[in-house]
Amino acid sequence: MTALVGDIGGTNTRLALAQDGHLLGNSMRVMANRDHADFSSMLTGYLRALDLSSVSAVCLGAAGPVQDGAVQLTNAPWRIESAAVTALTGASNTILLNDLQAMAHALHGLGGQDQHTILAGAKNVPTAAPRLIVAPGTGINAAVAHMTRTGVFVPPSESGHVALSAHDSIDLAFCDFARAELGHCPVEAALCGPGLERLYRFFGGKDAAKAPAILGNFETGQDLAATRAVDLFGRYLGRYCADLSLIHLPFGGIFLAGGVGRAIASILHRTGFATSFHRGGPYASIHKSITISEVTVPQLALLGCAQRLMQS
Repeated sequence: MTALVGDIGGTNTRLALAQDGHLLGNSMRVMANRDHADFSSMLTGYLRALDLSSVSAVCLGAAGPVQDGAVQLTNAPWRIESAAVTALTGASNTILLNDLQAMAHALHGLGGQDQHTILAGAKNVPTAAPRLIVAPGTGINAAVAHMTRTGVFVPPSESGHVALSAHDSIDLAFCDFARAELGHCPVEAALCGPGLERLYRFFGGKDAAKAPAILGNFETGQDLAATRAVDLFGRYLGRYCADLSLIHLPFGGIFLAGGVGRAIASILHRTGFATSFHRGGPYASIHKSITISEVTVPQLALLGCAQRLMQS
């Protein structure tokens, strides 16, 4: 039977059809959220375009916490309810996941062609070892995947909203800067697209500059604010991954995804990322044993949703 899978971000949404844990060719559509009043109207249009009146099951990964069968997107005004999705699709099984949960469900199925090593760790890692995904995009979150006897287990998380730790005077000053704009200073204040733009403004960059331009300016080496912003982004990302490593012990690896994560992966070696991740202390050996890779599969959340439905 044909199932519907979706990756609902703060900016764009991807919908596709799946069978037996695999995406069906030519079924994926990428749609801008701003072009639709709500998710229901987007879903209705998608089904109409594919001439479908119903599907057997639905799994959606959405960028927000799932509570009581509904999800409110963190960085967009949409609220999605499983009952409404079931009514629109006629599905016998509707699953709502956080988008990072959805991505993590696909991690144990990744092959060597689906990833690119950023920092090498230990070799000959057990295939069932926990794997962690970290995805800076419109926002940031992380999720850990545990392989169990009954399948993959991924607990929900909103770890992008934990407090950003301050280690020095620059960190303290940035947190004051972020609090003036946001009222608080979570990790997401720095580690996402708008966060990179905030770091750039903090270092005196132009207010209107967007993340892609900042990364481009970093590449040229002609923009001091971009150089400092991207370097601090890398340091914060390394620190964040190091902290999560001690919480989750993901000896199967850390996987970097998300639009910003993939965009910055190739230049992290030019920032303080590695130094921040391979920090000292009694558990330095844990950090050195963990490989960090960029995920090169753009539809990871869709694949994870398809895999999650196979466990139902």
